[in-house]
Amino acid sequence: MYGSEEEDFQNLQLKKLPVPDLQRTMDSYLEFAAAIASPQQVDHTKGIVRGFMEELGPRLQEALLDRQAEMDNWVTDWWLDDMYLKVRAPLPINSNPGMVFPRRYFAKMEEVADLGALFIDDLLDYKEMLDRGELPQERATSREKGQPLCMEQFYRLLGVCRTPRLNKDELVLPTENDSAEREELIVVACRNYFYPIPVKAVDRGRLTAGEIQAQLLHAMVDAAGAPTAPRVGLLTTMNRDSWAKTREILVRDENNRNNLELISRALCILCVDEAGGDRADTDSDTNAMLRAMHGGGTAHHSANRWFDKTVQLIISSDGTLGMCYEHSAAEGVAVIRLMERALARAEVSDRPAPPPVLLPAPQAMKWNLTPDVERTIDLAARDFDRTISNLDFKVYTYRGYGREFMKSCRTSPDVYIQLALQYAYFKMYGCLTSTYESASLRRFRSGRVDNIRSAHAPAKAWADAMCSAEAPQTDADDGQKKVSFNLYGEQKKLELFDEAARKQTEIMEDNILGRGIDNHLLGLREAARETLGYLPQLFTDPVYQMMIEYKLSTSQVATTTEGTFMGYGPVVPDGYGCSYNPKKESIIFCISSLHSSSVTNTEAFRQILEEALDSMKLMLQNRKVD
Repeated sequence: MYGSEEEDFQNLQLKKLPVPDLQRTMDSYLEFAAAIASPQQVDHTKGIVRGFMEELGPRLQEALLDRQAEMDNWVTDWWLDDMYLKVRAPLPINSNPGMVFPRRYFAKMEEVADLGALFIDDLLDYKEMLDRGELPQERATSREKGQPLCMEQFYRLLGVCRTPRLNKDELVLPTENDSAEREELIVVACRNYFYPIPVKAVDRGRLTAGEIQAQLLHAMVDAAGAPTAPRVGLLTTMNRDSWAKTREILVRDENNRNNLELISRALCILCVDEAGGDRADTDSDTNAMLRAMHGGGTAHHSANRWFDKTVQLIISSDGTLGMCYEHSAAEGVAVIRLMERALARAEVSDRPAPPPVLLPAPQAMKWNLTPDVERTIDLAARDFDRTISNLDFKVYTYRGYGREFMKSCRTSPDVYIQLALQYAYFKMYGCLTSTYESASLRRFRSGRVDNIRSAHAPAKAWADAMCSAEAPQTDADDGQKKVSFNLYGEQKKLELFDEAARKQTEIMEDNILGRGIDNHLLGLREAARETLGYLPQLFTDPVYQMMIEYKLSTSQVATTTEGTFMGYGPVVPDGYGCSYNPKKESIIFCISSLHSSSVTNTEAFRQILEEALDSMKLMLQNRKVD
C-alpha cells in the first residue's frame, strides 16, 4: 500500500469490522436456507447447527474474536482468497467485469491518440493526488450518516497486477519505494504488440499530454507496419494454474521476465483496437460490452489484452470505448470514480498540444517463445473462442420507469430491483435460488464486501402471490368457465410486498453495518481449516453448498455519465449474472448466462424481468390511486 501518513491516519480512524453474534448468524442461516431448500433438508441442517453450537461453534467464534483483536480486518484476507485469488477459473467473463463508455466518432487516427493521451494525463493527475495523500475522505450518506469510509481501494487501481501462481494467485501492489525511485510507465497494446511508454521519470518529470499523444501515435504506426505479433496476451485468458505453469517457462528467459515485470508495474494497459469485432445479430450496447469484457474473439481484439492488469482502458478506432478490470484489487465504485473523472475531463479538454521535441519512439516488447509456449497460446485461443461463443449476454434498458418512480413508492431503488429479480426468477422457475448482491463494508478498516441475500421467506411469499394472481382461468370439463377466486387481492399483494421490502432493507442494513452472515460463515469455515485441520459437518452439508452456489449473481453498479454501464458473466454454469444501473427514468440491466446450460436463457429471463417490472408498477399504482 502506498499513500501518505494522512491516508494511514484516515484508516486508523475507522472502526474494526465486528465479529457478528454466533447464535444470530446461525438463526439467519437457517432462515435463508428455508427459502431455497426443502423442509426435509432444512430439518436435517437444523440438527447439524444444534450440534455445531454445542462446542465447535463457540470454540471457532473465540478464534475469530482473537483474530479480530490482532488484525485490522479479520476477514478480508480470507475473503480475498476465497472470492478471487484461489479461484482457478480464467479471469475474462468469469471474474473481470467490462465497462462501456459513451461512443465517440474519430475522423482520423490522431484523434484516437488524442483521447488516449487525455485519459492517461488524467490518470497521472489522479496518481499524483494519491501520492500526496490528497484523495478526499468520503463519508456515509445513509445509515450512520457522516461516518468516514475506507479509501484503501482507491489506492489499489494504478500500478496493480494479479500474477498467476499455482493454487493461489498473488496480488502485486506498488510500494512507496516504487513511487519514489522508479519511472512511471504505461503499456500500450496495439495489434497484439505491447509498447512500454515511460510517462514520468525521476529526473525529467512527467510527459505532457502532447508528448503522450506523440508516443501513442508512434506505437500505432509502428504496429500497423509490423509483421503479425505473437498472441502472448491470450495466456492471460487461461485457467490460472495453466497460466502459472506457462509463466514459469516464460520467466526463464531474461527478456520475457523483464517484459512481465514492466507489465506488472505499469500504471495501466491502454488497448488501442482497430475497428471490427461486432456481431451482426447483436445490438450496439451489447456489442460494446462484449468487446470490453473479452475483446470479441481471437480473430478480433482478444489477444490485444492483458487480463491480469487491474486497469485496461480500451479505445477502438470505430469509436467503441470501455475498460476491462481485474476485480480482486477493488470494487466497482473505485473504478467508476476513476474513469468517470477521466471521461469528464477529456470531454472539456483541448486537444493535446504537439510537443516541441519528439522523444525516442517506443519499442514493442520482443518475446522469446519456445515451441511448447507457442502451442499453449494456440490452445488458449481455441479454448477462449469456445468460451466466448458460450456466453449468452444482453444489455437491456428497461424504459417503463426508473429510480424516480421507485422512490415515489417509498422504496429504495436497490430493494425494489432486488425484489423484481426474485419475482422474475420465481416466475421462471417456480422457486427462489441463492442470490448474491455485494454490500460495501467501507465503514470498516480494509473493508471490502459482504452478501445481501434477497432470497428469503417474505420475498418468496410475495413472488408466489404475484404469480398466483397471474394464473389463467381454466375451463371445466363441460366447457363452462370455473369460478376463479384470486386468493391474493391487490391489497394483500401490497402488504406482502411491503413486508418483503422491509426484510430486504433490514438485511441490507445488517450487512453494511458488519452484521452479515456470509463473511462470518466463511470465517468460521477457514478458522476450522486452520485450527482443526478438517471441515465440520456444517460446511460439508448439501444445504451449505446450495447456499454458496449463487445462481443469481447481482450488483447495483450506478454511474453518473450517460452511456456508461458495467457488466459481467454468471458465476456458476447454470446461473445468471445481472448488474443493474438505475437511471432517472430507466434501468440498464446487463444479463448473462451460458448457452451450454439447459436451464438458463438470457432472453427468456429478460422478457420475464420486463413483465415483472411492469406488474410491479401496476400493483404500486393501485396504492397510489388509493
